[in-house]
Amino acid sequence: MKPAYQQIADQLRGEIASGRWKAGERLPGELELVEMFGVSRNTIRQALTVLTQVNLLRKQRGSGTYVSEQGMTHTLGDLRSFTEVMRDLGLRPGIRDISIELDPSPPLNAIDFLPGAHIWRVTRVRLNDDRPFCLMVSWVPDEIGAQLRVEDLARTQSLYARLSELGIYLKEASEKIRAEAATASQASALGVPEGSPLLTINRWTSDSAGRPVEYVSSSSPGDRYEYFVKLTQ
Repeated sequence: MKPAYQQIADQLRGEIASGRWKAGERLPGELELVEMFGVSRNTIRQALTVLTQVNLLRKQRGSGTYVSEQGMTHTLGDLRSFTEVMRDLGLRPGIRDISIELDPSPPLNAIDFLPGAHIWRVTRVRLNDDRPFCLMVSWVPDEIGAQLRVEDLARTQSLYARLSELGIYLKEASEKIRAEAATASQASALGVPEGSPLLTINRWTSDSAGRPVEYVSSSSPGDRYEYFVKLTQ
């Protein structure tokens, strides 16, 4: 059985999805939620933290907790796939518009990083509760690309999960994050106006043996995805 705070987070998430709490609306205060759910204040705070970390809620100092535009938060340094992160947070991942093909003109970042003369391009749109939130384009070497099938990605909903099935285990990655304006093709895939602000992440990933296995560029609308960074001194 899930802990109490997770059950409360799931219930609040469902109420947000059903429209009981709409974007911009203020949730009841912590004490009111304590009375509603019959749990401790610490349990309520844990539940609210879960939803804040995935960008469903936002806390405004001195005012309270509000429903934000439904999106997703990823912690910097977390190499898990989007699918794993979403499932762990109780969200419903999805995938559509999958294509896998040899790329006759891959970007220089892929050419410089990946081995071999032939590079495959893997394109897909990632969904969060049936809503497009990320356009992902990966480039992989021939030895990997030749083993990939659209039906397998549709089944696993994750390139990384499929790589694990093939005995390829990821170890480390480097990322570069930047803001950019949506191109016509990106806007069409994500359902946003052309020129809308996107958060684009480029990632270079290697396996447990240190071999390059993927270069990926993922782009998300700024109101649907964010990165979380914790700094210490």
